[in-house]
Amino acid sequence: MSSQTQLIELHPDVKINAIVSNGPTTPSTSARTLPTIIFLHFWGGSSLTWSLVNPLISANYPTVALDFRGWGDSTGPDAKDAYSISLLAGDVEAAIAALKIHSAVLVGLSMGAKVAQLIAARGKTRLRGLVLVSPAPVIPLILPGDMREQQLHAYDNKDSARFVATNVLTASYRERDLPEFVVEDMLRGNQWARQAWPAYGIGEDVSEGVGGISVPVLVIAAEKDVVEPVERVQTEVCARIQGSELVVLSGSGHLSPLDKPEDIAERLLRFLGELCSHGVNDDWEGRSLLTLSGGNDSSELSI
Repeated sequence: MSSQTQLIELHPDVKINAIVSNGPTTPSTSARTLPTIIFLHFWGGSSLTWSLVNPLISANYPTVALDFRGWGDSTGPDAKDAYSISLLAGDVEAAIAALKIHSAVLVGLSMGAKVAQLIAARGKTRLRGLVLVSPAPVIPLILPGDMREQQLHAYDNKDSARFVATNVLTASYRERDLPEFVVEDMLRGNQWARQAWPAYGIGEDVSEGVGGISVPVLVIAAEKDVVEPVERVQTEVCARIQGSELVVLSGSGHLSPLDKPEDIAERLLRFLGELCSHGVNDDWEGRSLLTLSGGNDSSELSI
């Protein structure tokens, strides 16, 4: 499907880049009848994070992949306190309104999933569903000083960024070439956007209202994720959202849209198909844990 890029001006110093695909336009699947899938990236990513998944989804649904303020081609304020989870969520809500999207399914990765949970809890945007991929919890996580310092410098240069991407964030790129945009995205983030997550975003408490999320929620964890291990996703994310469905991807690290894009797309399309077949107002019954593979590593690092 063809796509276009839009730069949405929310404030003089905040312009949000959006890659927009209108999806299928056949008589039986009018864009007005389908939810728009909104892709939100991780700390250090951009809309390109989803570039291996987006084409597989946009053939069936309208999609929008956003760059958070200060990342990718979006701009952000020259202020260290201007990149909180709450402000990122406000940008997404405003971008959805500016694009005149009538209903949406948010698909957030890591930090983007924390933002998505807050948007769903606030209820300002009409959502049909929520997909949380290797999600960061909505409760504060206080990093030890040495780990916090490591994160602050993770994206200082190309070598450190590549090391983090291949040895921490993914599980399949130690023996194959990492897409160039991954490291480029990490280095392109502005100073305050890069610092915000380890400095205060990871410790931001946005848990109010999360227990009241009423739309269908799919949670996708990864077997080899050392950033948000399966156990923490179960206890700190799934346990807080009644009726959420958990899927564990075999062989994937934290950035499953890079490690396992086809598997992510398959699970997402299945969820969307069920969602649309139920209709907007049908009740959603949560499923029991569906594990595609067992085992996980553990770590207190959160990205």
